[in-house]
Amino acid sequence: MMKHKNFMPDVSGLVKRIIDGVYSLLNPPFCAFCKTFDMQRGDVLCQTCDKKIFPIVSSTIQLTMQHQMKVFAVSRYQDPLKSLILAKTHSDIAVSKQLGKLLNQKLCIELMQPDFFVPIPLHWTRYAYRGYNQAEEMAAVLAQKNSIPLVHLLCRSKQTKFQAGLTSAVRKENLTDAFVVDHTMDRKQYQDKHLVLIDDLMTTGSTLKEAGRQLLTLKPRAINAIVVARVP
Repeated sequence: MMKHKNFMPDVSGLVKRIIDGVYSLLNPPFCAFCKTFDMQRGDVLCQTCDKKIFPIVSSTIQLTMQHQMKVFAVSRYQDPLKSLILAKTHSDIAVSKQLGKLLNQKLCIELMQPDFFVPIPLHWTRYAYRGYNQAEEMAAVLAQKNSIPLVHLLCRSKQTKFQAGLTSAVRKENLTDAFVVDHTMDRKQYQDKHLVLIDDLMTTGSTLKEAGRQLLTLKPRAINAIVVARVP
């Protein structure tokens, strides 16, 4: 006589599906740019806005005669990315997290094989005014999704002017000695490692260049950078 196995319903799975369903009804996903609700949960942008983002090739910054740094960007500095980047001026920390998610979706992080993510720091006065650092929030998302440590290796040693609107010569002077390597950390653990700088925007590359030069003092294997958008 054949014995029937006891059928035990997956109660925990059923409860999770019910909770997810209720959450979706109360908090439907919406596009970070146009705010439409016609999109899949987990996406940052709707299909219409996503189609406005066109891939852009990586650029190269010459740190020294012997060292170069590649900068990987999602696309050009134009909408919808432009508006999302500028949301930081309204202290919209949620958008910063969405930008980190977008970086993870659009760039092949695994192929880069970073050992550490290093966000570009803010001066403490600007951090106090805004309440958060957009680069740090994006880096935190990348770190969590890729199981790669986020480390604060750099400090902003002086309060700089906003780079936008400055001439190339003034930009360079503005950023001279703007960053220093944190002297309290163990420098040896970053030797021969791949350090990846994180920032929201690259215009002339002056900020990334100055930060990269400071990281060279740690004798890493490589230094590269990831940004949401860049000015061609």
